[in-house]
Amino acid sequence: MARQWTQRWSRRLGVTVCGVLVLAGCTEETGPEPPAPKVTAQEVEQRLTEHLSRAVNGALEPEAQATAPTQSRTVGCGDLPGGGPTWGVRPRAELTVSAGAKAGKYLDDVDTWMIREGFGERTKRWRVDTPADVQEITGEHDDGTELLMEMARDSGKFTVGLTGPCTWPPDRPGGPPSSGQLPPLPAPSGPTSTRSEDSVDPCRSPKLYVYNNTSRPFAGRGPHLMALVRYSDEREMEYAEILLPRGWEPRYEPGTSERNLDQVQLLVCVRVAATRDSRKDVTCSYASESALLAGGTPFTFDLFESVYHVTVREARSGRMVSEFTVPGRQGAEDSCPFRMNYNRKLARGIDETAFQRKLRPLVEARR
Repeated sequence: MARQWTQRWSRRLGVTVCGVLVLAGCTEETGPEPPAPKVTAQEVEQRLTEHLSRAVNGALEPEAQATAPTQSRTVGCGDLPGGGPTWGVRPRAELTVSAGAKAGKYLDDVDTWMIREGFGERTKRWRVDTPADVQEITGEHDDGTELLMEMARDSGKFTVGLTGPCTWPPDRPGGPPSSGQLPPLPAPSGPTSTRSEDSVDPCRSPKLYVYNNTSRPFAGRGPHLMALVRYSDEREMEYAEILLPRGWEPRYEPGTSERNLDQVQLLVCVRVAATRDSRKDVTCSYASESALLAGGTPFTFDLFESVYHVTVREARSGRMVSEFTVPGRQGAEDSCPFRMNYNRKLARGIDETAFQRKLRPLVEARR
C-alpha cells in the first residue's frame, strides 16, 4: 500500500519520492538552470544613458536643469518573471530634473516623450504612504528597460530612473555574449504638428509640438505671416482679445473660413501675468438670448495691472526668434474680455501700439 501511494503522488508532483527507509539517501531535485543573460552590463548601461540623453534633449527646455546620470547595479535576477541567474546583474541609471514651479509641466513633457519613444504598459498614480505625496509613472520599453519617474508634491523636481534587463556582469568568467545584441534605437520622432490656434502646446512645449511642420520657413522677403496663440499658465486671469493687424495673417481661402496654414512662418505666443491689484472694478455687458432686449447682462471684474510676455517662434520648427514683454495699458472698458467666463480677475488690456511696434521688424524683415 505504501509503495502504491508513493508511486501515485510521485506521478502527480513530478518529483522522485523515496520510501521512508531510504529517505536519508535522497537528493532534492532542482529545476532547470535559469537562462544566462544575452547582453552585457556595459551594453545595457550604454542604452540606459542613451534613453536618458534623448529624453533630456527631446523634452526639456534650458529652464529645466537635469543632472548627469548616475549608474548603479543590483546583483541577482531571480525575482524577474521567468527567473534569472543569481549571478546576473541589472544596471540602473537615474537623473534628477529641477524646474521649480514648472516641474509638473516638465514631468508631463518627459512622460509624453517616453510614450513616443516606445515605453508602453504605463501606470500613473499618486502614492500617499510616504511623508510627502509622490506622483509615480512607470513604463517598459521593448528592449526590456523599465521606467520609473517620481515627483514629490511641491518639491520642484523629479527623478527619471531606468532599470535594464538581466545582464552578464563584466567580472564573471565563462564567456559573456558578444556586444551588439541590442538593436539600435530608431531615430527620435519629430515634434507633433497641432495646426491649431486653440492649442497652447506649441508655446508651452515647443520641443514636442510645433504649430505646423509644413509651414514656410522664416526666410526670404516679408511679409512673414503670423498666427497668434494667447494663453495663461494657470487660466486664473481673463483678458481682452489680442488681434494682429490686417495683412499680418494668411488670408481666408475664397468662400471658406479656413486659412492657408502653410503660409504661416511665425507663431506669436502671448502669456499675461498680473503685477498688482488696481483696486478698481470694471463692469462689462454681455448679450444673451434672455437679455438681448434688456441691453445685455452686466458682469463685474476686479481689474489687475498686468504685463504680457511674448515669445515668437518659427511655426515649422518651434525655434525661438524673439522674446519681449509689453505692459497692459488699455482703459478699463477696453479691457473687457470677449466672453464672460465667470472668472472675477481681469488683466488690463495689452498696449497694442507697443505690441505691434515690437512685431513689425519681424513681419517686414528681409532674410
